[in-house]
Amino acid sequence: MWPALLQSLCADLYRVAAKTGLRAFFSTFLWVATYRYVALLRLCQAFRGRPALKWTLYPLLLFWFARLGRKLGIRIPLACKVGDGLLIEHWGGIWVNPEVIFGRNCNIAHGVTLGWVGSGANRGAPQLGDGVFLGPGCAVLGGVKVGNHALISANSVVLQDVPENGVVLGVPGRVFSTQGSHDLVKNPWPTTEITVTASS
Repeated sequence: MWPALLQSLCADLYRVAAKTGLRAFFSTFLWVATYRYVALLRLCQAFRGRPALKWTLYPLLLFWFARLGRKLGIRIPLACKVGDGLLIEHWGGIWVNPEVIFGRNCNIAHGVTLGWVGSGANRGAPQLGDGVFLGPGCAVLGGVKVGNHALISANSVVLQDVPENGVVLGVPGRVFSTQGSHDLVKNPWPTTEITVTASS
């Protein structure tokens, strides 16, 4: 539990601050509300399955997490599978279904909807690959698979699978290029290990 939790917290921190360490963590946790939300999401996910913490620290964290989510207008349920390095750049109007799966180094802007479809060929919830960038106001609906480093442009509505490096635009969304999200995903958490120190 603890190594995986530390890894996720460091990855999310690196996306925001381009560094890790206790000093960077406390500074970013204090001043960046969206990072605070993601960190609380990680802590609640880690603690809810631990009996020793479930009836002590977990309720307080859950209350804080829910209250902050209402304040920021963000709803990411604890049931979501969230890869390391999640970055919420702008808060407000973000709604995510509990069955959504995030890859590593994903970006979410404000007004994003990741929704579940209950019937038909598109039944299910979205699955996002690594390095996916979700632009402001976009919606990804149903059992859609979004490939690695795909870019969903602002106000687009995605109803079908997106290939790797695909750039989607429009309603309904269509792939217009294969340039991907590489230029927009800042400070991606690297695959090589980064040494975490208190002074970094």
